[in-house]
Amino acid sequence: MPTTPDSTEKPNQPATPNAAEIDINPTGSKAREAFAAAKEKVGEQASDFKEQATGKARDYAAIGKEKAVEGLDSVTRLMDDAASTIDDKVGAQYGDYARKAASAVSNVATSLRSKDVDELLEDARTVVRKSPALAIGAAVAVGFVLARLVRAGKDGGQDKSA
Repeated sequence: MPTTPDSTEKPNQPATPNAAEIDINPTGSKAREAFAAAKEKVGEQASDFKEQATGKARDYAAIGKEKAVEGLDSVTRLMDDAASTIDDKVGAQYGDYARKAASAVSNVATSLRSKDVDELLEDARTVVRKSPALAIGAAVAVGFVLARLVRAGKDGGQDKSA
């Protein structure tokens, strides 16, 4: 930028440009370029954040899946153990029902164990699309069971005889 000599100028400071030297851009292309660059940067950062969040969600889902499989395995063992008691107290036919139920729970655990999180999500989407009423009913049932477990966990730490 050309400077004009001025007696008030300090040697190390640039001179203030005069009106003829200012580049006026009536079309706003510089502003558009700056906006586009900022938009691109925000988009990249949002994409990075989405990838991080997705990775964390998958990690937590995998941990939840493993805990669910462990819980189902425990339920299977309990049902198998109870089947012989049911045989003795109620009858062999009812013990067989308990064994079949234990086998069904075991099959669910095996299915969960063999699939990754993405496959399970796709299976869930398919079930919801095919029968939304079943999905809502299952969500209510799971919510009820979770509420009971949480309540039992809170009550379990207190002395009920007081």
